[in-house]
Amino acid sequence: MGTCERKDTNGAVHRGLRGMLALLGLVACASAGAQVHPALQDRWSFQLGAFVPKVDTNAYLNGTGGRVGTSVNFEDELNLTDRKAMPAFLASVRLGERWRIEAEYLSLHRGGSRAVSRNIDWGNNTYPIGTVVTSEFNSDIYRLSGGYSFVKDAKQEFGVALGLHVTDFEASLAAAGLGTASGDALAPLPTIGFYGAYAITPQWLLSGRVDYFSLNYNQYDGSLVNLSIGVDYRFTRSFGVGVAFRHVDYDVKVTKTNYHGGVNYKFNGPMFYAVTSF
Repeated sequence: MGTCERKDTNGAVHRGLRGMLALLGLVACASAGAQVHPALQDRWSFQLGAFVPKVDTNAYLNGTGGRVGTSVNFEDELNLTDRKAMPAFLASVRLGERWRIEAEYLSLHRGGSRAVSRNIDWGNNTYPIGTVVTSEFNSDIYRLSGGYSFVKDAKQEFGVALGLHVTDFEASLAAAGLGTASGDALAPLPTIGFYGAYAITPQWLLSGRVDYFSLNYNQYDGSLVNLSIGVDYRFTRSFGVGVAFRHVDYDVKVTKTNYHGGVNYKFNGPMFYAVTSF
């Protein structure tokens, strides 16, 4: 009886193994036939969206002869809106299987007016307490990076990127009888970053990246963090929509003729976009 039981047991094990092998074969065949997410294989990709961040801006502008400017919060003290939709554009191209180039553009222009609650030294002007001050803070951001994917297959991609984060910003204060004092600078900040993407299904994709800079570079001294994480859905092979969370934080001192001072500029919030690739 014991021998029969061992034979029955061995037969069950063999049948179980054959069943498992058959199931694995079916899974492998299904996986082989499954569509790869387009973002992981298409050469060209474009995103067009709206970024709706909460903004916090602190800046100061020094004057001539060693005159030190007052650090001003543009939202709290000068009545600039702290939340505004800004256009966002992203394009990328693959060069072979693992190399890629990515370019991005963001733009945020704001203005406001308020009677100031303290004396403000800005450039060579002083705006006394109670003066109605009109202000502007405008920024155009350009990002260009080249990346290499050290992990790249049908489900995922992870890589490292070197890039240039260029910000063209202008800050100005003006009041009747006191004139306008303004500064503008083009800040090209080199960055190192990491990016990744994971296809949950052939339609759903998780993606993210982080870029970082911190050093004394020519006429700039400070740090930059650029972070994003998002998910998109393809409702056709070439078109989809997505939502992401974005965080950007500048803390830069500038020693240029057109802007001698500092900027601490943070914005973070949701971004909604349409995406196409081919």
